[in-house]
Amino acid sequence: QMVDETPGTINVVNPLEAAGTDLALRIDRDKAHLLGVPLHEVDRTVRTAIAGVAATTYRDSEGDDYDIVVRLPVGNDPSLSDLDRVYVSSVMGAQIPLRQIADVAFEAGHSQITHYNMQRLVTVKADVSGRTVDDVTRDVVERLERYAWPPGYRYMIGGELESREESFGGMAQAVLIALVSIYGVLVMQFRSFAQPLIVFSAIPLAIIGSILALLITGYTFSFTAFVGLTSLVGIVINNSILLVDYANGLRRENRGLTAALVEAGTTRFTPVVLTTTTTVGGLLPLTLQGGTMWAPMGWTIIGGLLTST
Repeated sequence: QMVDETPGTINVVNPLEAAGTDLALRIDRDKAHLLGVPLHEVDRTVRTAIAGVAATTYRDSEGDDYDIVVRLPVGNDPSLSDLDRVYVSSVMGAQIPLRQIADVAFEAGHSQITHYNMQRLVTVKADVSGRTVDDVTRDVVERLERYAWPPGYRYMIGGELESREESFGGMAQAVLIALVSIYGVLVMQFRSFAQPLIVFSAIPLAIIGSILALLITGYTFSFTAFVGLTSLVGIVINNSILLVDYANGLRRENRGLTAALVEAGTTRFTPVVLTTTTTVGGLLPLTLQGGTMWAPMGWTIIGGLLTST
């Protein structure tokens, strides 16, 4: 009910709504003990009669094994009348009719019982429409926090939020490994520990633009946005390398520091702007038509490119 009443949720599924009907066998313990019938014998006999038990195995000429199952000839669909043909053995070997020591009744039961970490679990599922998953999840969690849970009951959030948190952990490691690897390559290329840091100075500017773009468009920082941010790091570093490498070439020609920086910025301005423009233009169709899945990735790259450039 909490999920269903939260704005933005559709197709709410509660597996406990579809209750099943169980056929309960109520054993008269006093009568069973009086006749010398162990309770486990009742259970074993009924299971053998209705479900069957593998008595032995048959192996054909090709070496394939088949279980030989022994049970009552009840056909494909057992009926209540089949229980009248079930007899239970007492400790003295007497055959006692099942109906003499047990009654059959219908009881409401769960159609499905699931477990998580050895505890019973009910998974309530829902789709989201018109709102972001984060906003809907936040509203549901607020309702769950205000609810007075009985002892032994608790809740946990799964679905897209859980998958995203698991994915973010792996992506964060991937970004860190990529930055360290790029830094190592740049140190070997420039033969300097300081110049790679100058190249990396464009990354904070790109992150600022990505966050601003997501805020303006209203999208959340989803997994695809993280993928876009990872790609963005490589793109903006490439533009920085063009400037620093060209300035280094001018410095080797005995140009002054300021003059080398001005000429590098002037000469590389057009290629950097054109590269950014073509990248943004190529991403626009995917960003505008990609829906809630791919749009965050596109806006992340576009916003980061604009501010870093």
